[in-house]
Amino acid sequence: MLATIDEETKLRVTRQIAQGGMGSVCEAIQFGADGFEKKVAIKELLPALCQDAQFTGMFIDEAKLVANLVHENIVQIYQLSCVEGQYHIIMEYVHGLSLAQFMNVHVTAQKMLSEEMAVFIASRIARGLAYAHSRLDAAGQPMHIVHRDVCPNNILITTEGLPKLGDFGIAKAATHATAAIEGRSIGKAFYMSPEQAWGKPVDFRSDIYSLGIVLFELLSMKRAREKWTANAIFAASKGWVQWDLLPETVSVNLRKILKCMLDPDPEKRYAKTDILAHDLEYHIYHKGYGPTVVVLEQYLRHICPELYQVSAAT
Repeated sequence: MLATIDEETKLRVTRQIAQGGMGSVCEAIQFGADGFEKKVAIKELLPALCQDAQFTGMFIDEAKLVANLVHENIVQIYQLSCVEGQYHIIMEYVHGLSLAQFMNVHVTAQKMLSEEMAVFIASRIARGLAYAHSRLDAAGQPMHIVHRDVCPNNILITTEGLPKLGDFGIAKAATHATAAIEGRSIGKAFYMSPEQAWGKPVDFRSDIYSLGIVLFELLSMKRAREKWTANAIFAASKGWVQWDLLPETVSVNLRKILKCMLDPDPEKRYAKTDILAHDLEYHIYHKGYGPTVVVLEQYLRHICPELYQVSAAT
Protein backbone atom coordinates (compact mmCIF):
# COMPACT_ATOMS: atom_id res chain seq x y z
CA MET A 1 0.00 0.00 0.00
CA LEU A 2 1.27 3.48 -0.83
CA ALA A 3 2.43 5.49 2.16
CA THR A 4 1.39 8.70 0.46
CA ILE A 5 -1.58 8.79 -1.90
CA ASP A 6 -1.34 12.42 -2.99
CA GLU A 7 1.51 14.88 -2.77
CA GLU A 8 -0.79 17.81 -2.22
CA THR A 9 -4.44 18.75 -2.10
CA LYS A 10 -5.33 20.55 -5.32
CA LEU A 11 -8.08 23.09 -4.77
CA ARG A 12 -9.59 25.96 -6.70
CA VAL A 13 -11.64 28.48 -4.74
CA THR A 14 -14.75 29.47 -6.69
CA ARG A 15 -16.47 31.95 -4.38
CA GLN A 16 -16.76 33.20 -0.82
CA ILE A 17 -19.80 31.87 1.02
CA ALA A 18 -19.59 33.74 4.31
CA GLN A 19 -17.41 35.99 6.45
CA GLY A 20 -17.50 35.79 10.24
CA GLY A 21 -15.66 36.61 13.41
CA MET A 22 -13.44 33.53 13.12
CA GLY A 23 -12.63 33.85 9.43
CA SER A 24 -14.15 33.21 6.02
CA VAL A 25 -15.81 30.22 4.36
CA CYS A 26 -15.35 29.62 0.64
CA GLU A 27 -16.70 27.18 -1.91
CA ALA A 28 -13.98 25.28 -3.75
CA ILE A 29 -13.41 22.43 -6.17
CA GLN A 30 -11.05 19.67 -5.10
CA PHE A 31 -9.29 17.90 -7.97
CA GLY A 32 -7.97 14.36 -8.14
CA ALA A 33 -6.77 11.82 -10.66
CA ASP A 34 -8.39 11.30 -14.06
CA GLY A 35 -10.65 14.32 -13.94
CA PHE A 36 -12.01 13.65 -10.45
CA GLU A 37 -13.72 16.72 -9.00
CA LYS A 38 -15.51 17.27 -5.70
CA LYS A 39 -17.14 20.41 -4.37
CA VAL A 40 -15.95 21.23 -0.84
CA ALA A 41 -16.03 24.12 1.60
CA ILE A 42 -12.92 25.75 3.06
CA LYS A 43 -12.88 27.65 6.32
CA GLU A 44 -9.89 29.98 6.50
CA LEU A 45 -9.07 31.25 9.97
CA LEU A 46 -8.23 34.89 10.56
CA PRO A 47 -4.47 35.58 10.38
CA ALA A 48 -4.60 37.07 13.89
CA LEU A 49 -5.94 33.78 15.25
CA CYS A 50 -3.29 31.77 13.43
CA GLN A 51 -0.64 33.83 15.24
CA ASP A 52 -2.14 33.02 18.64
CA ALA A 53 -0.22 29.97 19.89
CA GLN A 54 -2.78 29.12 22.57
CA PHE A 55 -5.62 29.26 20.08
CA THR A 56 -3.88 27.22 17.39
CA GLY A 57 -2.80 24.58 19.91
CA MET A 58 -6.34 24.02 21.15
CA PHE A 59 -7.74 24.33 17.63
CA ILE A 60 -5.48 21.56 16.32
CA ASP A 61 -6.25 19.32 19.31
CA GLU A 62 -9.99 19.77 18.84
CA ALA A 63 -9.78 19.24 15.08
CA LYS A 64 -8.04 15.92 15.69
CA LEU A 65 -10.68 15.01 18.26
CA VAL A 66 -13.63 15.50 15.92
CA ALA A 67 -11.96 14.45 12.66
CA ASN A 68 -13.67 11.06 12.64
CA LEU A 69 -17.19 12.27 13.36
CA VAL A 70 -19.25 10.83 10.51
CA HIS A 71 -22.99 11.33 10.88
CA GLU A 72 -25.68 12.55 8.50
CA ASN A 73 -26.55 15.42 10.84
CA ILE A 74 -22.98 16.68 11.25
CA VAL A 75 -20.97 18.61 8.67
CA GLN A 76 -17.96 16.38 8.10
CA ILE A 77 -14.39 17.64 8.36
CA TYR A 78 -12.13 16.24 5.63
CA GLN A 79 -8.76 17.80 6.30
CA LEU A 80 -6.83 20.37 8.32
CA SER A 81 -4.06 22.13 6.41
CA CYS A 82 -1.53 24.84 7.16
CA VAL A 83 0.05 26.86 4.35
CA GLU A 84 2.66 29.43 5.37
CA GLY A 85 1.20 29.62 8.85
CA GLN A 86 -2.40 30.02 7.63
CA TYR A 87 -4.79 27.32 8.85
CA HIS A 88 -7.61 25.99 6.69
CA ILE A 89 -10.30 23.39 7.31
CA ILE A 90 -11.49 21.48 4.27
CA MET A 91 -14.98 20.19 4.96
CA GLU A 92 -18.21 18.95 3.47
CA TYR A 93 -19.93 21.44 1.20
CA VAL A 94 -23.57 21.97 2.14
CA HIS A 95 -25.87 23.45 -0.46
CA GLY A 96 -28.73 25.05 1.40
CA LEU A 97 -29.07 27.76 4.03
CA SER A 98 -28.31 28.32 7.68
CA LEU A 99 -31.03 28.02 10.30
CA ALA A 100 -30.51 31.73 10.98
CA GLN A 101 -31.37 32.48 7.35
CA PHE A 102 -34.29 30.02 7.50
CA MET A 103 -35.68 31.85 10.54
CA ASN A 104 -35.14 35.27 8.95
CA VAL A 105 -37.28 34.20 6.00
CA HIS A 106 -40.11 33.45 8.42
CA VAL A 107 -39.66 36.66 10.41
CA THR A 108 -39.63 38.77 7.23
CA ALA A 109 -42.78 37.04 5.94
CA GLN A 110 -44.37 37.16 9.42
CA LYS A 111 -44.82 33.42 9.14
CA MET A 112 -44.65 30.88 11.97
CA LEU A 113 -43.12 27.42 11.66
CA SER A 114 -45.30 24.48 12.64
CA GLU A 115 -44.54 22.81 15.96
CA GLU A 116 -43.91 19.48 14.23
CA MET A 117 -41.39 20.95 11.80
CA ALA A 118 -39.56 22.87 14.53
CA VAL A 119 -39.27 19.72 16.63
CA PHE A 120 -38.17 17.70 13.60
CA ILE A 121 -35.25 20.05 12.96
CA ALA A 122 -34.27 20.02 16.63
CA SER A 123 -34.56 16.23 16.81
CA ARG A 124 -32.12 15.77 13.91
CA ILE A 125 -29.57 18.07 15.54
CA ALA A 126 -30.11 16.22 18.82
CA ARG A 127 -29.29 12.96 17.02
CA GLY A 128 -26.07 14.44 15.67
CA LEU A 129 -25.14 15.68 19.13
CA ALA A 130 -26.03 12.35 20.72
CA TYR A 131 -23.67 10.63 18.30
CA ALA A 132 -20.82 13.05 19.07
CA HIS A 133 -21.42 13.01 22.82
CA SER A 134 -21.25 9.21 22.94
CA ARG A 135 -18.00 8.72 21.00
CA LEU A 136 -15.32 6.50 22.53
CA ASP A 137 -11.60 6.53 21.82
CA ALA A 138 -9.48 3.56 20.70
CA ALA A 139 -9.19 2.42 24.32
CA GLY A 140 -12.95 2.47 24.77
CA GLN A 141 -12.93 5.61 26.93
CA PRO A 142 -15.40 8.50 26.48
CA MET A 143 -14.01 11.30 24.34
CA HIS A 144 -16.17 13.94 26.06
CA ILE A 145 -16.83 15.83 22.83
CA VAL A 146 -18.83 19.02 23.39
CA HIS A 147 -19.80 21.40 20.61
CA ARG A 148 -20.07 24.55 22.78
CA ASP A 149 -21.63 26.71 20.06
CA VAL A 150 -24.98 25.25 19.06
CA CYS A 151 -26.76 28.20 17.47
CA PRO A 152 -28.74 29.01 14.29
CA ASN A 153 -25.64 30.17 12.41
CA ASN A 154 -23.98 26.79 12.96
CA ILE A 155 -27.00 24.73 11.89
CA LEU A 156 -27.49 24.21 8.17
CA ILE A 157 -30.42 22.79 6.21
CA THR A 158 -29.57 21.19 2.89
CA THR A 159 -31.76 21.56 -0.19
CA GLU A 160 -32.68 17.91 0.41
CA GLY A 161 -34.20 18.88 3.77
CA LEU A 162 -31.44 17.45 5.96
CA PRO A 163 -30.44 19.49 9.06
CA LYS A 164 -26.70 19.46 9.84
CA LEU A 165 -24.62 20.86 12.68
CA GLY A 166 -21.34 22.50 11.70
CA ASP A 167 -18.26 24.02 13.33
CA PHE A 168 -17.40 21.12 15.62
CA GLY A 169 -13.92 21.56 17.03
CA ILE A 170 -13.74 25.34 16.77
CA ALA A 171 -15.75 26.76 19.68
CA LYS A 172 -13.49 25.48 22.47
CA ALA A 173 -10.44 27.10 20.96
CA ALA A 174 -12.40 30.30 20.35
CA THR A 175 -13.24 30.65 24.04
CA HIS A 176 -9.51 30.71 24.77
CA ALA A 177 -8.55 33.05 21.96
CA THR A 178 -6.89 36.35 22.77
CA ALA A 179 -8.14 39.84 22.01
CA ALA A 180 -7.84 38.99 18.32
CA ILE A 181 -11.52 38.06 18.33
CA GLU A 182 -12.65 39.98 21.39
CA GLY A 183 -16.12 41.43 21.00
CA ARG A 184 -16.91 39.60 17.76
CA SER A 185 -19.04 36.82 19.20
CA ILE A 186 -21.43 38.63 21.51
CA GLY A 187 -24.35 37.13 19.60
CA LYS A 188 -23.30 33.70 20.81
CA ALA A 189 -24.27 34.72 24.35
CA PHE A 190 -27.93 34.32 23.45
CA TYR A 191 -27.40 30.55 23.23
CA MET A 192 -24.96 29.98 26.11
CA SER A 193 -25.85 27.78 29.04
CA PRO A 194 -25.51 29.40 32.49
CA GLU A 195 -22.38 27.39 33.27
CA GLN A 196 -20.79 28.38 29.95
CA ALA A 197 -21.60 32.06 30.55
CA TRP A 198 -19.89 31.80 33.95
CA GLY A 199 -16.81 30.32 32.29
CA LYS A 200 -17.20 27.03 34.14
CA PRO A 201 -16.28 23.63 32.67
CA VAL A 202 -19.05 22.35 30.41
CA ASP A 203 -20.21 18.94 29.25
CA PHE A 204 -22.88 17.60 26.89
CA ARG A 205 -25.62 19.18 29.00
CA SER A 206 -24.47 22.62 27.90
CA ASP A 207 -25.15 21.63 24.28
CA ILE A 208 -28.60 20.42 25.32
CA TYR A 209 -29.31 23.82 26.84
CA SER A 210 -28.16 25.67 23.72
CA LEU A 211 -30.31 23.43 21.52
CA GLY A 212 -33.23 24.23 23.83
CA ILE A 213 -32.78 27.94 23.11
CA VAL A 214 -32.68 27.19 19.38
CA LEU A 215 -35.89 25.15 19.59
CA PHE A 216 -37.56 27.90 21.64
CA GLU A 217 -36.72 30.41 18.91
CA LEU A 218 -37.91 28.10 16.14
CA LEU A 219 -41.27 27.93 17.90
CA SER A 220 -41.54 31.63 18.73
CA MET A 221 -39.50 33.21 15.90
CA LYS A 222 -38.22 35.59 18.58
CA ARG A 223 -35.09 35.81 20.71
CA ALA A 224 -35.54 33.78 23.88
CA ARG A 225 -33.73 36.59 25.74
CA GLU A 226 -34.88 39.53 23.64
CA LYS A 227 -35.33 42.08 26.44
CA TRP A 228 -31.85 41.40 27.82
CA THR A 229 -29.98 41.99 24.57
CA ALA A 230 -27.76 44.64 26.16
CA ASN A 231 -26.82 42.22 28.95
CA ALA A 232 -26.89 38.93 27.04
CA ILE A 233 -24.04 37.24 28.91
CA PHE A 234 -25.47 38.22 32.31
CA ALA A 235 -28.91 36.92 31.28
CA ALA A 236 -27.31 33.69 30.09
CA SER A 237 -25.45 33.27 33.38
CA LYS A 238 -28.77 33.50 35.21
CA GLY A 239 -30.53 31.14 32.82
CA TRP A 240 -33.21 33.72 32.07
CA VAL A 241 -35.69 32.90 29.31
CA GLN A 242 -38.72 34.92 28.24
CA TRP A 243 -41.24 32.12 28.54
CA ASP A 244 -44.09 34.51 27.77
CA LEU A 245 -42.83 34.70 24.17
CA LEU A 246 -43.61 31.02 23.60
CA PRO A 247 -46.89 30.75 21.64
CA GLU A 248 -49.87 29.48 23.61
CA THR A 249 -50.38 26.85 20.92
CA VAL A 250 -47.20 25.00 21.95
CA SER A 251 -48.31 21.70 23.48
CA VAL A 252 -47.97 20.85 27.16
CA ASN A 253 -45.66 17.92 26.42
CA LEU A 254 -43.28 20.04 24.36
CA ARG A 255 -43.22 22.68 27.08
CA LYS A 256 -42.10 19.98 29.52
CA ILE A 257 -39.30 18.95 27.16
CA LEU A 258 -38.19 22.57 26.79
CA LYS A 259 -38.29 23.15 30.55
CA CYS A 260 -36.00 20.15 31.02
CA MET A 261 -33.62 21.30 28.29
CA LEU A 262 -33.50 24.84 29.67
CA ASP A 263 -33.21 24.15 33.37
CA PRO A 264 -30.50 26.48 34.76
CA ASP A 265 -29.18 23.54 36.79
CA PRO A 266 -27.38 21.09 34.47
CA GLU A 267 -28.12 18.28 36.93
CA LYS A 268 -31.83 18.71 36.18
CA ARG A 269 -31.48 18.58 32.41
CA TYR A 270 -31.55 15.43 30.31
CA ALA A 271 -29.10 12.84 31.57
CA LYS A 272 -28.28 11.78 28.00
CA THR A 273 -28.66 13.51 24.66
CA ASP A 274 -29.98 10.24 23.25
CA ILE A 275 -32.93 10.44 25.66
CA LEU A 276 -33.66 13.97 24.50
CA ALA A 277 -33.58 12.88 20.86
CA HIS A 278 -35.98 10.04 21.68
CA ASP A 279 -38.41 12.38 23.45
CA LEU A 280 -38.40 14.83 20.56
CA GLU A 281 -38.96 12.04 18.04
CA TYR A 282 -41.71 10.47 20.12
CA HIS A 283 -43.42 13.85 20.35
CA ILE A 284 -43.82 14.10 16.57
CA TYR A 285 -44.19 10.43 15.64
CA HIS A 286 -46.16 8.75 18.45
CA LYS A 287 -49.44 9.19 16.57
CA GLY A 288 -48.03 7.82 13.33
CA TYR A 289 -46.64 9.65 10.29
CA GLY A 290 -44.68 12.82 10.98
CA PRO A 291 -42.19 15.22 9.37
CA THR A 292 -39.37 13.81 7.23
CA VAL A 293 -36.50 15.25 5.19
CA VAL A 294 -38.78 15.01 2.14
CA VAL A 295 -41.45 17.11 3.85
CA LEU A 296 -38.84 19.67 4.93
CA GLU A 297 -37.45 19.79 1.38
CA GLN A 298 -40.92 20.43 -0.01
CA TYR A 299 -41.40 23.19 2.55
CA LEU A 300 -38.05 24.74 1.60
CA ARG A 301 -39.02 24.68 -2.07
CA HIS A 302 -42.10 26.69 -1.14
CA ILE A 303 -40.49 29.36 1.06
CA CYS A 304 -37.03 29.53 -0.58
CA PRO A 305 -37.50 28.68 -4.28
CA GLU A 306 -34.33 30.60 -5.17
CA LEU A 307 -32.24 27.86 -3.52
CA TYR A 308 -33.42 25.39 -6.12
CA GLN A 309 -32.95 27.75 -9.05
CA VAL A 310 -29.28 28.03 -8.08
CA SER A 311 -29.11 24.27 -7.61
CA ALA A 312 -30.53 23.66 -11.07
CA ALA A 313 -28.02 26.05 -12.61
CA THR A 314 -25.08 24.30 -10.96
